[in-house]
Amino acid sequence: MAAKAGCAGPEGGEAPVKPVLDVLFLYEDLGTALRAKHSLDLLPGQLGAGAGWNTRLWRLDLLREPLLAEQAAVEGAAADVIILSLRGRRELRAEARDWLSRWLDYKEDRPYALAALLDPEPAHARRDNPVVAYLKRVAEAARADLFCGFCHAPAPAPGSSAGGIPERARDSGVVFERAPNRAKPRP
Repeated sequence: MAAKAGCAGPEGGEAPVKPVLDVLFLYEDLGTALRAKHSLDLLPGQLGAGAGWNTRLWRLDLLREPLLAEQAAVEGAAADVIILSLRGRRELRAEARDWLSRWLDYKEDRPYALAALLDPEPAHARRDNPVVAYLKRVAEAARADLFCGFCHAPAPAPGSSAGGIPERARDSGVVFERAPNRAKPRP
C-alpha cells in the first residue's frame, strides 16, 4: 500500500513519513457495520506505532442511487484497502456487484487490497461460497490481494449508542419514505 508524503520538518527537512492507509468500507446493515468497526479497531496493532488511516463508509443500499454509486467508486479508486462487510450467505447483492464493476473502471494500476468480512455459514463450505468466488474473480481482474474472514458481527455493548438503535427504531412510529422527485418551477 502506498504511504502518503510527510510534512516539512522544523528545519526545512523532510519529516519522517508515517504510513497512512485509505480504507473504504461497504456494509449491509448495523451488524455488518459493527463488524467493520471492530476490524478497524484491531488495525492499529497490525500497522505499527505512528501509522494511521482514513476511512470512508458506504451502506450498500445507498449505492442503488447512480450518483452515490459513482462517488463511492471514485473514493474506492483512491483507497488502498476496500473492505466489504456482508452477510455473504448467498449471491453478492446487485448493488455490490454493480459497484465493484464501477470500481474496476476507475481503479488505478497500483496495489489494492480487497477484503471481505462475512458471516460464518455452516450450510456452505467456505471454498464454495458464491460471494467469495465472485470476489476472487474481481480481485484477479483488479490484480488486487484478496482477504476473507468469516466471523459473527459483534453485539453492541449494553448502554452504547449503537445498542439501542434497533429498539428505538422499532418503538418509533415514524416512517421514512423517499420524497417524490418534483421539478421546481423556473422563474
